[in-house]
Amino acid sequence: METSGAVNVLELKGVSKFFPGVVANDKVDFTLHQGEIHTILGENGAGKSTLMNVISGLYPPDEGEILLSGKKVYFSNPQQAFVSGIGMVHQHFMLVRNHTVAENIILGTPQPFRLNLKQVNQKILDLGEKYGLSVDPSKKIQELSIGEQQRVEILKVLYRGATILILDEPTAVLTPQESEALYKIIQNMVDENHSIIFISHKMKEVMSLSDRITVLSRGKVLATLDKGTTNAQELAKIMMGQEGGDPRELPQSQVVSQVRKEVVVKLEGICANDDRGHQALKQIDMEIRAGQIVGLAGVSGNGQTQLSEVLSGMRPMTAGSYVYCGEALKAPSVSDMIQRGLGYIPEDRKKYGISKSLPISYNFLLRDHKNSQFYSKGILNTSKVHDYGRDKMQQFDIRAASEKTSIGTLSGGNIQKAILARESSRPLKFLLASQPIRGLDINATAFIQETILQAKSEGLAVLLITEDLDELLLMSDHIYVICGGEMVGSMSKQEATIEQIGMMMTGMKK
Repeated sequence: METSGAVNVLELKGVSKFFPGVVANDKVDFTLHQGEIHTILGENGAGKSTLMNVISGLYPPDEGEILLSGKKVYFSNPQQAFVSGIGMVHQHFMLVRNHTVAENIILGTPQPFRLNLKQVNQKILDLGEKYGLSVDPSKKIQELSIGEQQRVEILKVLYRGATILILDEPTAVLTPQESEALYKIIQNMVDENHSIIFISHKMKEVMSLSDRITVLSRGKVLATLDKGTTNAQELAKIMMGQEGGDPRELPQSQVVSQVRKEVVVKLEGICANDDRGHQALKQIDMEIRAGQIVGLAGVSGNGQTQLSEVLSGMRPMTAGSYVYCGEALKAPSVSDMIQRGLGYIPEDRKKYGISKSLPISYNFLLRDHKNSQFYSKGILNTSKVHDYGRDKMQQFDIRAASEKTSIGTLSGGNIQKAILARESSRPLKFLLASQPIRGLDINATAFIQETILQAKSEGLAVLLITEDLDELLLMSDHIYVICGGEMVGSMSKQEATIEQIGMMMTGMKK
């Protein structure tokens, strides 16, 4: 649907992109008008990220053409797209981990012979203050949390002054207050004739920000609609190809509390340091019972990562008491916690959740590689491994060419399903889920949430760490709020509100 008199700054005509066994984009037609926010909706694996990578020069199209302001262009690398005024904030970050924030932001940009790093750092600090996305320019990427890395990606595009911005789930790690601030910045850019391609699964966000919305499914464009002619329910129906109500609603039978009396995890006065030796956790008290989902809210980088690592045996505690199923743990290891029945869905699914180069089927064995059912006379039976992988792919609706496909090539939603399939297929007592639905579509989100609720109903203790406050209130029986490494709030689901939690997350109110 074209708006009369609109100026097209970007056009895609019949763009296709192929990978072995997969048609990622299939003859896609798309236009972006000057001064508009055009949202791309689609389930995980629909081809959104591939299409954005084609526009931003990371992948060349195999068919079709791209036009900028009516002139045909061909990008063989992201630098060419950047010079043409296109900047992308990737969902999976494109950062050099052992370089500083400042080095990452200026990497690939023209600089004078004598680089004035102090001036660069000051500009980054000014941008961070202006946009509410502050981060220390001198820190290395590997020292930052996932949320802080997302801020670096946003700052990198803002620093370079792109006129066409591709934002892939930019508010996934922001508080409601920070998201509102970013919405204003985006609108200011549009007012100055910047054009935005926006990818989001938050329907409220989509309906609030978008001028037009394009729905992708299995690489094809299903519809392009003006915001004023549609609604969230219609978009969900088009995207998933089925009728459905509010995708964030759960049947009441599923959310009835099944909390039992046994305490599975009890933390008292837990302290821990970050990788630089600075205190990241300060006197953390927490209790999680069998059959209970405890939600933990907080702005990314406030101790959630370190708490997950303490609970999973990845990081030592410097003080305090960690009692697990009635037994005090002194210095638990990762393998020890696995044996004790801890399942872990990590925040960084690609770094800690999978072995990217291994096939999907082999990734299901990472927590259970000594299981005798996969061996014959002490030798790994690959046919049994692949049969098991095929069954799990079907059970958890993991979409790929085959169970032998390298798991690192899958979409984020399919990787998350594979991790959940592996973790929930073992005997568990405690499920630690960190940002389990970040960047997932409606269908994958519902599947993940239903699986977690099923785990709760079977008596598991669940810790749900999320910055999505809708998810927090939807899923949790009890909620804690962390800020600056300290617990600043604790309340039942019935007592909590988004406004109250959002204020606590920023340290403004208890």
